[in-house]
Amino acid sequence: MHKPGKSAYPVLAILAFMVLAPMIALLTVPGTSFIESESLAFWKSAYLRRVLIFSLWQAFLSTVLSISLALIVARAFARHGKFPYRSFILKLFGLPLVVPAVVAVFGIVSVFGSGGWIPLGRSLYGLNGILLAHIFFNLPLAVRLLLPAWQSIPKQHWKLAQQLGLNSWQQWKYLEWPALRENLPGVGVLVFMLCLTSFAVVLTLGGGPKSTTLEVAIYQSLRFDFEPSQAVVLAVLQFSLCAIVAMFSFRLQKLPEVEITSSSLQCPVDLKTLALNSIILLVAVTYVAMPILAMLVDALNGPILQVLMNPKLWRSAAFSLIIGLSAAMLSVLAAWLILQSSSDLYYIKQKRKAGYLEMVGSIVYVVPPLVIGTGLFVLIAPRFNVFDWAIPIVILVNAMMGLPFAIRSLGPTMRQNKMRYQRLCESLNLKGWDRFKTIDWPPLRKPIGLAMALVTALAMGDLGVIALFGTPETTTLPLLLYHQLSAYLMSEAAVTAAFLLGFCLLVFWLLEGLIGGGGDA
Repeated sequence: MHKPGKSAYPVLAILAFMVLAPMIALLTVPGTSFIESESLAFWKSAYLRRVLIFSLWQAFLSTVLSISLALIVARAFARHGKFPYRSFILKLFGLPLVVPAVVAVFGIVSVFGSGGWIPLGRSLYGLNGILLAHIFFNLPLAVRLLLPAWQSIPKQHWKLAQQLGLNSWQQWKYLEWPALRENLPGVGVLVFMLCLTSFAVVLTLGGGPKSTTLEVAIYQSLRFDFEPSQAVVLAVLQFSLCAIVAMFSFRLQKLPEVEITSSSLQCPVDLKTLALNSIILLVAVTYVAMPILAMLVDALNGPILQVLMNPKLWRSAAFSLIIGLSAAMLSVLAAWLILQSSSDLYYIKQKRKAGYLEMVGSIVYVVPPLVIGTGLFVLIAPRFNVFDWAIPIVILVNAMMGLPFAIRSLGPTMRQNKMRYQRLCESLNLKGWDRFKTIDWPPLRKPIGLAMALVTALAMGDLGVIALFGTPETTTLPLLLYHQLSAYLMSEAAVTAAFLLGFCLLVFWLLEGLIGGGGDA
């Protein structure tokens, strides 16, 4: 009988250490015990209540607005099969997934700032700006996650609805809503978690103490107020909230795959509905494209040569690339080792254990990266100069955060390979490198390329952990851009934002093409 491998367990042990050690460090900081007077006073403070309430309120509003608008846009997309450049628009909707948050924030300021295309002035900074940015990121994501629900409705159901003369509302009630209601809670929880742990958006668009979330409060406590005990309380509270949301999400239907498809429903619609769908799609495309276009226009009008000739830009780009590639390689390697064991369990019909193994590998979503970073800060600071460890820490944390993406990308193909070829490999005694080169690599090439590209782009654009540990000597491109925005160097920031966006997309396409090109999916 085939014995399951144990390659996952060393990886899970390292993950457990990376999560538990910072958490233990947080809970053992002097002055943070729940029964100590200073900690109790802070737990009861008006400041903590205000931060907690605002964190939950902005995440709730962002989720409701993003999901509501996504339902309208996805429905128009699904029902309007002949909309021009349909495939291109779906790819445009995938762009916010790899656009660094701080770049998107700059684009939103370019559109809605005082001198922007739709000037909101000072009212942009605060809840309004946070909501605008979160909708920019999460509306396209929700559309791509919800769209497959319409694709799952059988064509004969639409024909029957036409024969029965069902109007648009009745089609929604009897056909579309039943297909959506299982996936909708999972998508909503995902968006809520992303908004709850949002850092770069709130840091740059929050506009002051009234719009501070837990993530930003943790950063301010460590870098500006120099109060580790306060940061610890905030980090524990943030972890608790994320754990509650994650426990709730595990009870829900798992998320659908993110499909990039140009197919559409074969449901008849009248001219009035077609016109309405066209308006909805044009507004959605305009909203997603405007920040990127505005940022590019500002960059073209900015001091391009001055910024490009600055050695600090290229040094920051080098650090960003090192962090991105290193984090991606660690993520893909860890995912590979975990999936080797889970695929073995899947092969011997222990599917529940295999699922648990993959779920544990993705459990890092429960712990926000800034909470891990805070724990590592508290753990290392008494022993070493914490800022000397900036790059290794940022690499490790981003590798952990990229692990769920890598597992999700490689998992299906690795399970298929195991089920199809395991007996053949055993009969031919094909193992190790020979098996990988002959059997595993051809179908895995594209998933590995996608995972490498996505994790690299996400790590290169991350502002969270590097904001805690970064110094002038270890500045990355997102941190450089944030410093320029903070100093109101808007023309220089425009060029840096365009450079960061182009750099991330170039690395994404190169990795996906060089690693994934030529492989059979």
